[in-house]
Amino acid sequence: MHKAMRLRRFVRQAGMAAMLLGLSVGAGLPACAQSAAEVRMPSLEGQRFEATTMLGDRTLRLNGLGLRGVAWVKAFVAGLYVAAPSKDAGQLLAMPGPKRIRLKIMLSAPSHELTKSLTGRIEDHEPPEVLARLSERLTRLAGLIDSVGDLKPGDTLDLDFIPDKGVHLRVNDKAVGAAVAGDDLYRAVLKIFVGEHPVDRRMREGLLRGGY
Repeated sequence: MHKAMRLRRFVRQAGMAAMLLGLSVGAGLPACAQSAAEVRMPSLEGQRFEATTMLGDRTLRLNGLGLRGVAWVKAFVAGLYVAAPSKDAGQLLAMPGPKRIRLKIMLSAPSHELTKSLTGRIEDHEPPEVLARLSERLTRLAGLIDSVGDLKPGDTLDLDFIPDKGVHLRVNDKAVGAAVAGDDLYRAVLKIFVGEHPVDRRMREGLLRGGY
């Protein structure tokens, strides 16, 4: 009788231990789940991007990812976030509401190289009347980018647009300077990435994926 009672007590204790072990394993699941989530994050050239992000009071979705590079030189991976993903460049350019262009830097370079690429492309392809309207604000935005100094692998640069506030520059999640007004300015910047005369056509194709 006593042996039977001890056996039942052992079984109960063993069962409790198994439950506790299960809980302790379960307590470790978030880390495993997080790793799995990281694996599932959209990525290109090893650069991971969140599928969604908050900007202002809106949730934006990742429209696509594109690599900016020449031959074997990889400068950055760009991600475009919009409220309603689309494969139509015209629709994206005309879309109201907040937007984000996120650049994940892959090589060391002075930020003024990015500035030259940005301003040069706009000056080459925007009509004179548009450039006249943008000139002063484009100079201010270029100055903000120049002020960043040296960019290095692992840096993240965001060009954000928030209606009624303007174009915001953020580097590694920190704001740089004040916003520069104008959805027309942001549209000119976005054209560099997805317009008819992009700085990199392969990058454009990736950014126009239409969502994840």
